[in-house]
Amino acid sequence: MLSDDVKRELNRKNMHYIGLIVPILYYYTFTKEDMLVFIGVAIAAFAIIDYCRLHTNIRFINYFFEEQTHPKKIIIKTLNGKSIGSGIMIPTFNNIMRSSEKRSIGAHTFFALGTFVCILLYPKNIAIAAIAALVIGDSIAAIVGKAIGKHILYKKKTMEGFLSCLVVSFFICYSILPLYIAFVGAIATAITELVSSRLNDNLTIPIIAGGLMTLANIIIG
Repeated sequence: MLSDDVKRELNRKNMHYIGLIVPILYYYTFTKEDMLVFIGVAIAAFAIIDYCRLHTNIRFINYFFEEQTHPKKIIIKTLNGKSIGSGIMIPTFNNIMRSSEKRSIGAHTFFALGTFVCILLYPKNIAIAAIAALVIGDSIAAIVGKAIGKHILYKKKTMEGFLSCLVVSFFICYSILPLYIAFVGAIATAITELVSSRLNDNLTIPIIAGGLMTLANIIIG
């Protein structure tokens, strides 16, 4: 039976996986310039949402960040003219946001900033690997750590979460990068995920992992 913490983390990471659209678009479709414009627009939109959420009382914005879900009734008309009412609950983002995010910039904004810098500064395949490792490796670390983590490694982070992040990140990086660069990327991702606390790891992981993989590529490649 999954605990409430694990269920909440699973819901949070399900949203996190939407971020995979960035490496997928960059790998298959968009150019570097296209990606920078796309993410730049996202940063601007997220910044506006965060500002409104934190500093204003705009109902449309706050509606999606309140603690309760919103019951709504949908009326459907049949072919014979009868009306059928159906109730639905419109969810909010409150339950998947960490307490610190409710009072400050959201993880979505840090993610957009981190991916923007990563794509701007690093070679294409390295940027793709770093972002994909962030999305999947960080998620696996959190889920495994909360579900089966027993051995505390650093603060509240566990050895089980760290190792799962390391292994998953390695295979992600190795799928498009040489072995030695993938090894560097996996270690950088796992360690950054482990020690990031004051700075959001959605910002630090792609920048640090991408930077170290680029350095390794210059030195060894």
